[in-house]
Amino acid sequence: MAFTTQLLHALTEIPATTTSMPITHFLPKSITTGGVRPVSFLYPLAVGHILMPEELSLSFGPLPAYGILYVTRGIGTLLSGKRHFHLSGSSFALFDLQDGFSILAGSDLEYDILYFNGTSASYYYDELHRTEGLFLSSLSSTGIGSFLRPLMPTGAQTLSAFAFHRYLTDLLTELVEYSAVTEQNEGIPDYLRQVKEYFDDNFFMDISLSSLENLFHVNRYRLCREFRIHYLMPPLQYLHTARITKAKTLLTDTNLKVHEISYQVGYENTNHFIHHFKKITGQTPAVYREKRGGAKQI
Repeated sequence: MAFTTQLLHALTEIPATTTSMPITHFLPKSITTGGVRPVSFLYPLAVGHILMPEELSLSFGPLPAYGILYVTRGIGTLLSGKRHFHLSGSSFALFDLQDGFSILAGSDLEYDILYFNGTSASYYYDELHRTEGLFLSSLSSTGIGSFLRPLMPTGAQTLSAFAFHRYLTDLLTELVEYSAVTEQNEGIPDYLRQVKEYFDDNFFMDISLSSLENLFHVNRYRLCREFRIHYLMPPLQYLHTARITKAKTLLTDTNLKVHEISYQVGYENTNHFIHHFKKITGQTPAVYREKRGGAKQI
């Protein structure tokens, strides 16, 4: 039986929708990976990009699988067992379908979702549950999004069994490592916290390793090494991620042209902006704006 058919059967009640679309429109597509799948592999069941209209809710009974959800726009709530996650742009959640789950849209809610299973899935889930690492309020600021991108939403449909297992294993491993570091957050040096705050508040400025070295009175090599250990990416990569996160909001919420957004987030050269935007998101600013139904350029 196709996994989306199992999902449909697991719906505890069929909600009334405010659109003419059938309820199956709000379910992902079942997928399989080609070739032989070793029994120990993580493997996909379904993946999709879903747009739920405001106030729509979907509630499912238990299923033997796990889910990964990444919000691209809007707000909502994910309920899984006794856990309650508030969803907003860039939120990430890993949840156990065996607990049953519900997704509620507080506004028009847009998200990528991947259902998967495999022998090692429970080990990763239990470890992340132990460290409270099942949910990140902003995945885009961690660098972990680069591990998720190949799996969402079209990538998983074209990956071989080996490639899917490798990408998902890398993603879950990074989450475990990030959660372990976060659990020991009090061990982050004060100067690193200040550097991160400086990036968050001044991402639009011309910032270099030399300027950071002078501003915080720390050797650039030490800064790069320790920032990578605690925030899972080099400092300047974090800066680019912060800029692109702001750019994504401007693309969907304003009528600013691409070159104007480039300048506002800290890139004087629009080609450099487009390069970093595509490197981080997998698409150009124009394509991102079109797919997200953002404001039209004037």
